[in-house]
Amino acid sequence: MIAAAHFADPIRWNDPSTWPLFVYIWLAIFVSGPALEAWRWLRREQSKSWPTATGHIEAATIAEPKRFLGITLQSQRNREYKAVLSYSFSLSGDSFRGTYKREFSSEEEALDFLRDLEGQPVSVHYNPSKAADSVLLESDVESLLASRPPVPPNPALLARRALPSWLKPLLGPLAVTSLVGLVVSLCVHLGALLGQSPAAEWLFFTLHFGIFVVWFPAVLVVQKRVGHTSGRDVLKKALRGAPEGLRVMVYAFFAYAFLNFALYCFRGWMRGSSSSMSSMDWRGFSGHWMAFYSAALAIFLAAIHSSRDGADR
Repeated sequence: MIAAAHFADPIRWNDPSTWPLFVYIWLAIFVSGPALEAWRWLRREQSKSWPTATGHIEAATIAEPKRFLGITLQSQRNREYKAVLSYSFSLSGDSFRGTYKREFSSEEEALDFLRDLEGQPVSVHYNPSKAADSVLLESDVESLLASRPPVPPNPALLARRALPSWLKPLLGPLAVTSLVGLVVSLCVHLGALLGQSPAAEWLFFTLHFGIFVVWFPAVLVVQKRVGHTSGRDVLKKALRGAPEGLRVMVYAFFAYAFLNFALYCFRGWMRGSSSSMSSMDWRGFSGHWMAFYSAALAIFLAAIHSSRDGADR
């Protein structure tokens, strides 16, 4: 094949020395995220054993958006709002300062988080070897938030985020449709991994079309419940109320879909074009089917759970 001529030696997946450079780049990108989260987790766990001191929230503000040469890097629609708590504490006559940051997808949410926090006392964990190294743990921040007087819900906001009356009866059937699509996609994918592909190609187009059947209503549900359909934490908010195991499954399916499709594109490039569908084609696309069907299922179940509770909180 012409594509294979780009490599001096054949690629053997059990021999990393034969892998091309871009494989290592993909692996680095894939590993960097979990590695960073692991480092943050280790730091949080270590800081739990640090001694505490009573500090005060000096300022509660929203950080300015990132700019380059005076130009805002994020559009107003996709901007993320970073709430910043600046705190101070004293030890043996010396004063120390620190900051706590939390990102939100709307200014409304950031302002609600910052409400009535300025001037409040807060427990600060500091490094006994270097007091200037301090943190606010999530549990301390949550205690700080719980100490505030509650704010009555905004009727206009609740009405704006209520699901349409015609959509509520469809949540159950849509969830069942998503579950069926997920199960069939999973069976197809497992068969493709074993080198088998369904004889009926109409199933391919049915599963492909089925994604749009459930995904458009899912996007509408997200828009109503969250208020937007873009941003780093939109999926997290959309899945609020869904079972914990299902949320983890959705994230795992999306991560797997990315790697699976990258491998499919690479192998397709190596083998060249083909007029007939192979098990590799079924494997490549079924990874995406599993991701989107599982996400739609979780979104509908979360909406059903929130509807039973009366409202999103």
